[in-house]
Amino acid sequence: MLQNRLFFRHIVANFASSSAAAEYRESDESSKTAITAVNALTNARSIVQVSPKESVGKRFRYLFFNTLKKKLFRREFNLPQKAIDGLRNTVVTCERPAKQLQNEADQLTSKLEQRRFPESPEKLKKVRDEVKRKLKSGKRGEISDFDKEAFGGKVQEAQQYEIRNEVDRILKKANFNWKPLEITSKEAAAAYSLARLAPNYAEISRCLEEFNSIPDFQPETILDYGSGSGAGFWAATSRWDNVKEITMVDLSDAIMKFSMDSLRKNHNPADGIDNGRPFVHDNINFRRHLIPSLNTTYDVVIAHRVLCEIGSSETRLQLIESLWKRTNRFLVLIESSQSGAFGGILEARDFILSQGTLVDYRKLLKTLDEKVMLSPKVVRIVEDYNLSDYEKFVLLNESVPPGEVVPTMLPTGTVMAPCPHDLGCPLGVHSSCTFSSRFQPIRADGKRSEKESDGTEVSKFTFMIIEKSARKVNEHTERILKNRKLGGHVTCDVCTAFRGIQRVTLSKKHGEMYTAIRSRRDGDVLPINLRTMTSSGIFDVDN
Repeated sequence: MLQNRLFFRHIVANFASSSAAAEYRESDESSKTAITAVNALTNARSIVQVSPKESVGKRFRYLFFNTLKKKLFRREFNLPQKAIDGLRNTVVTCERPAKQLQNEADQLTSKLEQRRFPESPEKLKKVRDEVKRKLKSGKRGEISDFDKEAFGGKVQEAQQYEIRNEVDRILKKANFNWKPLEITSKEAAAAYSLARLAPNYAEISRCLEEFNSIPDFQPETILDYGSGSGAGFWAATSRWDNVKEITMVDLSDAIMKFSMDSLRKNHNPADGIDNGRPFVHDNINFRRHLIPSLNTTYDVVIAHRVLCEIGSSETRLQLIESLWKRTNRFLVLIESSQSGAFGGILEARDFILSQGTLVDYRKLLKTLDEKVMLSPKVVRIVEDYNLSDYEKFVLLNESVPPGEVVPTMLPTGTVMAPCPHDLGCPLGVHSSCTFSSRFQPIRADGKRSEKESDGTEVSKFTFMIIEKSARKVNEHTERILKNRKLGGHVTCDVCTAFRGIQRVTLSKKHGEMYTAIRSRRDGDVLPINLRTMTSSGIFDVDN
């Protein structure tokens, strides 16, 4: 039955493709809205009809032009003044002077920029064995210079000790000496906050801009796991005004106490206002660990740069499962721009998506049998080993009685952003999908950042927002991976829902569509519609 259905869809697709091509030849040839797109991986060529979207919005409009001063301004995500005041009031209470703390913060910033995502034990062992093998081959003739009868095994033991030290030195130099970041004192927490509060706020704020596509969404409860110095709190409260409860969780006692001090109100007795709540938010909770009960859930869960602090893949997935079960609707994962960090994001994404469509067959059969609703059709689907887990999930949802829910290992999820699909990533493991956010750094020594002429800095990262629901049909948004702005035309690598990475080029003759794309940057939503007319790819399936 499934094979017949797929064959029928294939016939319909071919018919639609041929009719669309005829329609293009007859009516759209002179409209200048049809362009040639090339698959960036397979080089398959397609004829694509482009049209402006009805509502592009200003979600990622980073650039705007001041016609009075003739200057070009860039979108920045700068800390609120209350956050800066709270950080300053807490830094001055430290034992070491602010300039010394800033110097430590600069050293920490340089260290974190070179910080690698923890490698798997298998890869680390492979690298160690390879380095050890090369070292041994270079020292092969040294042991013959010693008298084995006089020294016995001491020579070999000393040589093995020397090789181990040399292997450790080489791996350390190659940034394979991963250790979790530890903050154990107030001064260390102050240096970390000076180094990361502003860029962390910019990264989280940039990710929360994705919720512009859901203007009516207003979360009441938010969990910030790995809250650090409180960047997630400031980003969430700047984004949403009516958040009723915010829970901040961090394993470090020092950074948690520092964050609490920086989030205290600046109470002035002359104001006569004191409701007995010392923090800038009336309902903010600080915890060292998650609440054990899974009954306590949150509308939005933010996990910012926490996967890179866990050395084991198994432990990371256990944390992802725990956070996903505590999520009412959205889970926001943010990591650095390192390729390993992007792999960690994809690992978490694939885990949630696969477990969300893996049916708990035993529970399903037991539940339907107890309710006297078990049909032979459901049993045939469950016992058909030629079907994949996802095919069984889809067919079972169509076959169970109305009102019954197909139980899965994890609640079903779908990618809200940035992926326009729930399929495998077309970039693979050798590249990463990165984004950037510009911010004004906070310094305790009064100096100005020298990285940019205007004193701003740019932080690069990768992220994933997963929604606790099934993907709606024909609801997807293409994303710009690489935007090359050249003279008179612009070329974009676009991540699409069903056709991989498509490379499209528009010139000035395309008018508003050209202007809309030119104003976008890497990582932005594509502001035009793409409709494939014909394709040379043998695996392409039209709508």
